[in-house]
Order: sequence, then structure tokens, then C-alpha cells
Amino acid sequence: MSKKVQKRVNGGLAIYYGMGAGALSVASLVALIVWIVKVFLGKTEFSWGAVILLPIVIFGFGFMAYALLRVGYEELED
Repeated sequence: MSKKVQKRVNGGLAIYYGMGAGALSVASLVALIVWIVKVFLGKTEFSWGAVILLPIVIFGFGFMAYALLRVGYEELED
């Protein structure tokens, strides 16, 4: 496989996986908001595990999405 085709494939896959990680980050943010609303309405119990875990997941997948999208666009620019 030529180097140009390889860079296009790598860039395309990085963008594809970056978009997936970004969607997962947004879905986690929605889950956090829904959980907070349910806690205030009294329909679920408060859990410190969710308070700690959900923001870590959101920031982790958000950072991974940003890094993958940046690498993908840099690969496709060349």
C-alpha cells in the first residue's frame, strides 16, 4: 500500500473513532444530567460512585475524541 493511501486510511479511521468517542462523551453527559435530575426529584438514591465516575468518563472520552480528531485531520491534510 502506498504511503499516501495509508495516511488517508489512518486519518479516516482516526476521525471515525474520534467521532464515536465524542458521541460517547455526549451520551455520558446526558446520563449525568438525567441522573442529577432524578436525584433532585427523589426517584433514585445518591451515589458517590456516580459523582466520581461519570465526570471522569466524560473528560476521558472527550479528550480521546479531541486527540483522535486532531490526529485524523492532520493525517488527511498532508
